[in-house]
Amino acid sequence: MNLGRVAVSATRRTAVAGAVTALFKLIVLFAVVVSAGCAPARTGATLDDLNKKVGGPRGGQARVVVIRPKDMTLIDSGWKVYLDDAVMGDLKTGTYVYRDRPAGSHKLMFARPGEFARASTQELSASAGRTYVFRLELNGKGQLVNSSAVSAGLAGLLISSAITHAADERGLYDFTLLEGEAAKQALADIHLAE
Repeated sequence: MNLGRVAVSATRRTAVAGAVTALFKLIVLFAVVVSAGCAPARTGATLDDLNKKVGGPRGGQARVVVIRPKDMTLIDSGWKVYLDDAVMGDLKTGTYVYRDRPAGSHKLMFARPGEFARASTQELSASAGRTYVFRLELNGKGQLVNSSAVSAGLAGLLISSAITHAADERGLYDFTLLEGEAAKQALADIHLAE
């Protein structure tokens, strides 16, 4: 066996693997850039329009709203967000879903299909007559898993998912409560999921 040939062969394989990885990253970057400019126009009612049409939450009820920001456009499939184990609707980029529920304790839950991580949850103690607006957003754990999947493929996804799963009980997303001006700004051009 010729050690020179083995070394050249290993160098070529390393170069090919590096080229394939670079090509994969380029394809992912291209997909992100293209999809960022291609978010569909939403036609559902804004939350203000909805409140004018159906009014606020009825007596003894609270309104729970979950929004998916416009900057989450890579894959625009409808995400199933649950409130007390009932689906709220298909949450797509630039939309919101809502449900009116009796005042008291409630639980929001979300897990993207096919993910290996725990479901993301949020406990809520709702007061009658109040509207609660939550933004569903990728947290630090989710960013780590996504970047590992992009840079190291399926192996990176599996390893980072296992590590983050062991780190704590959180899922890869957070339900961030928005109030006052922050809620108004977040809802400015967000429409009801249809």
